[in-house]
Amino acid sequence: MLKKLRTNWLSFALALVVIISLLISGLVWTNPFQYEGARRDNLIHSNQQFTTQSMGDVYLPTSLVQTNRRGNQAILYNPQVNLIRKLKVNIHSWQFGRVSTVKSNNSDVYLSYLRRRNSLMMSYPDGVPTVVFNETFSQSINSDQINQINHIVIPLGGPREIYLLSDHHYGVYRLRLSKGNFNKVQNIAKDANRIPVDHKIVNGQTVMTYPRGFSLPTFAFQVTNQNIDTLSTNLMSSNQHANITTSHNGNNVVYSNGTNRRMTFNQDRGTVNYKAFLNNDDKRTNEQLYSYFYNRLVKTGVQLSNIRFDGVNDHQRRLTYRSYVDDFPIFNNDGYGTIKLRLTRGGTEHCQMSIYSVQVPLPIDQQEVRLPSSTVVFDQLHASSHFREVKGLRVGYLWKTDNKNKKVVKLTPSYFVKYHGNWINYTELIK
Repeated sequence: MLKKLRTNWLSFALALVVIISLLISGLVWTNPFQYEGARRDNLIHSNQQFTTQSMGDVYLPTSLVQTNRRGNQAILYNPQVNLIRKLKVNIHSWQFGRVSTVKSNNSDVYLSYLRRRNSLMMSYPDGVPTVVFNETFSQSINSDQINQINHIVIPLGGPREIYLLSDHHYGVYRLRLSKGNFNKVQNIAKDANRIPVDHKIVNGQTVMTYPRGFSLPTFAFQVTNQNIDTLSTNLMSSNQHANITTSHNGNNVVYSNGTNRRMTFNQDRGTVNYKAFLNNDDKRTNEQLYSYFYNRLVKTGVQLSNIRFDGVNDHQRRLTYRSYVDDFPIFNNDGYGTIKLRLTRGGTEHCQMSIYSVQVPLPIDQQEVRLPSSTVVFDQLHASSHFREVKGLRVGYLWKTDNKNKKVVKLTPSYFVKYHGNWINYTELIK
């Protein structure tokens, strides 16, 4: 028997490897964690679970609107496929000629391009510098000619060109397509869900409105906690290799490297407030902050697959990133699902975030929620004394923790308004 084993040892070894491989494959396929976020491609794609999102993915536009030949507009979304990511892949192969200015400082002309017939329009939640557009879509547009981009309009008929729109000074810029085709773009919205919308300019600001009531589903997710010790190490590590000490102050755990970095973790709320004194004079431009903060996001170890750029405050040099589900933003009064990064001119870096995220979808037995038209919402807000302080309107999902099970989050669709610099549920202003 021993002689037989020696003679056929290679065959036995191969058989053993095959058996082990089959066992591991079985464990992978039966492990429920493989389904973490796999319900929605645009939430977290299953084959991206352990990969880092590129800078272009984090800074993708977040809404896609189709305007038909009659001028009717609808926001498009597909629960199974991220339509904007599909457009991004197509645009990668395009080459553009020089930028030409069509018009600026004319709100009427600007609105006509926001409503351009027979077109697709991708929009950012806030203006981004041209270098971000170039990074996202693999282009080389001259940033000296276009400082900020809010919308990308792709006509579906006529000359092969696109328009970049900047809410700042109502700038409209034309890019002629020198290489590439629109054939695949024509069918991008074929199987999409549609919600009727319209664009207006209110108090000098571009607003997407919802002229008719519509329904959206409710979601439930399991809450995932990021390990706070890992997060503290990721945020506070430096070339100085200083030891990280911890101390307790009530419900707060304070991490410090003894020199220039400090992080406070609130155990009750699960929130993190980090500050680092880097140098006395930071020379980065506002445009350079986008790549710098992307690298900081990667360093935190946060799962970025459902994180998108969501806003900028140039004066404070602060960028906000937010979790999205089905192309709609998630809001929470405690800041869950939101990451705020700031870098002052003096070189002080700030980070506000939480250890909680929604990753694992759960079954939920609940009908869709019917939302009223934005006209009804504006009428209700107008009756409130706070109406003049409202600076924006969006549709998104309210993050609400289950009272019976703190590990479960319910996401309910609603309107949100920008009030004193923060996005809150509109119902809080009409109580």
